[in-house]
Amino acid sequence: MLMNTKTSLVDRNIKLGGLLVVVTLLGGGILPAQDLQQRVAAKPAVVSPDSSGATYIALDAKLRQVFKGDVPNGLEELRALETQQSRVAEAIEKVTVNVQQGSAQGSGVIITGDGYVLTAAHVAGKPGRDAWVVLSDGTRLPAKTMGMNRNKDAGLIKITATRSAPWPHATLGHSEELEVGQWCIAAGHPGGWQADRGNVIRVGRILAIKGERRSAHTLFTDCTLIGGDSGGPLFTLEGKLIGIHSRIGTDMQDNMHVPIDVFAADWVRLKNGEAWGVLPGYRPIIGVSPPKDSDAAVVGTVVPKSPAAQAGVAEGDIILSFDGVKTLTFKDLQLAVQQTLPGDTVLIEVSRDGQAFRFPLTVGVEQ
Repeated sequence: MLMNTKTSLVDRNIKLGGLLVVVTLLGGGILPAQDLQQRVAAKPAVVSPDSSGATYIALDAKLRQVFKGDVPNGLEELRALETQQSRVAEAIEKVTVNVQQGSAQGSGVIITGDGYVLTAAHVAGKPGRDAWVVLSDGTRLPAKTMGMNRNKDAGLIKITATRSAPWPHATLGHSEELEVGQWCIAAGHPGGWQADRGNVIRVGRILAIKGERRSAHTLFTDCTLIGGDSGGPLFTLEGKLIGIHSRIGTDMQDNMHVPIDVFAADWVRLKNGEAWGVLPGYRPIIGVSPPKDSDAAVVGTVVPKSPAAQAGVAEGDIILSFDGVKTLTFKDLQLAVQQTLPGDTVLIEVSRDGQAFRFPLTVGVEQ
């Protein structure tokens, strides 16, 4: 961890136009970082050829050391930092969106002129579903869910509405070059899009990077996130996209983000609408088990008060299909359940005493 017992925290809420900016200044325990500015700016984008976004804001010369992870040295640097944050906040407002899919609601970020949106897998949901993307001005656009890597909580959505000009989109960074201690800017729509509030910006630092540099799977920051922020973007001080909000730890200042390079590695599969893996902490369950010594799609036991019990599934039922997927064996049923997310409402079809029944069932989560 970056912080130690001598680390001090000072939270400052700064109102920038219609944007709420939460700045966390850390003192002590800062690890040295490499100068990333030239290396990040020189490398080509890794997610899509259409990556010339409008969120990049050239760094003020006064902030070169701060960019590396240093605390502002004096009032002049602090004012320069606030100005830089303000300019980035204004730039990223147009690319940060609210995402609505079924009962799930979160955030996302437009990354291409033709309307691809990165978000969290648990926000996007199953591929091929209808979704909505809400822009900063409240415009609600139809969209489709694309692929998702549940192992990393990486999801993709595509805006289906047409537009003569390219959609505003983020400038892409490279998470493989990040350093612990580096400053970062989180954006999102906590609690959903609100006309009287707009986008919410939080400024903090990278606390840890999990995984090998070229295959890091999680970024940890102290940018305070709450419900509705999931799927939102994480930027550098230059406004380059480096991650997507995923989960909140036991402490609200212990937040997890999917590195942008994860999306780069999985881009083709995501764009093709593939779905794979199991979300950490989001394992779906319905609460049934098979009979002993049988692999048939027959319900042996039903857990009391489980999703299956609440839907009306009973012991002895033969499961014919789950969410439109035929289930010839209990393994088929397990695989079908794994393709859903907790909170999804699906149809389960059963045969009972020679008669077919269909029940709506809301998928639960493993505790």
